[in-house]
Amino acid sequence: MSQLSIVQLLYLLYAQAYSNGDTVTKSVVKSYLSKELQKEAEQSYEALIEQKLIESPKKNRLSLTTLGKKILVSNLQTTKYRFDSVKGPKVINIFIEYLQQVSSDSGNSSSNIEDIDFDIYVEKFKALYFEERKRQELLGVVAIYSRVIRQKFHENHPISQTVSDKYFERLKSDGKIFTVTEKNEELIQWAE
Repeated sequence: MSQLSIVQLLYLLYAQAYSNGDTVTKSVVKSYLSKELQKEAEQSYEALIEQKLIESPKKNRLSLTTLGKKILVSNLQTTKYRFDSVKGPKVINIFIEYLQQVSSDSGNSSSNIEDIDFDIYVEKFKALYFEERKRQELLGVVAIYSRVIRQKFHENHPISQTVSDKYFERLKSDGKIFTVTEKNEELIQWAE
């Protein structure tokens, strides 16, 4: 696996953290880099494209490739870089997500991780969804954030992040849930 420079590592991290769906603009990624590192942003972009760690499906938009995600995880494990300013919760969240992925993919995951199939996942997720919806209806406002409900699901049913992500995406593709993004938060609704 290749060793990334600090600016390349941050470029990949911010691209993943601030992607809207699958892609993010070059200017958004650059805006989160420090003034000092912004000078190297275009060079880093070109190098990452050349290494096939990012791709540009549309002009000025980019996304991480599968190889890019693997290299990012590998470099996050060994980096000595430490943030000296708060870049917002998205970066922290993506950091945690990658660390969870590393632990679940490395085989060092704890033995308490459940191995459930999709039908059981649907059953348990649906029950949690309606429990949360009922609780919110009593408060008068229903806004079920996918991030929050997925976190609650993991607290009650520890399954690997990779499997959970796959099953959640399948819920969406099978039309069992509908999603809408408002203010950078994904809201979900069960298809009744």
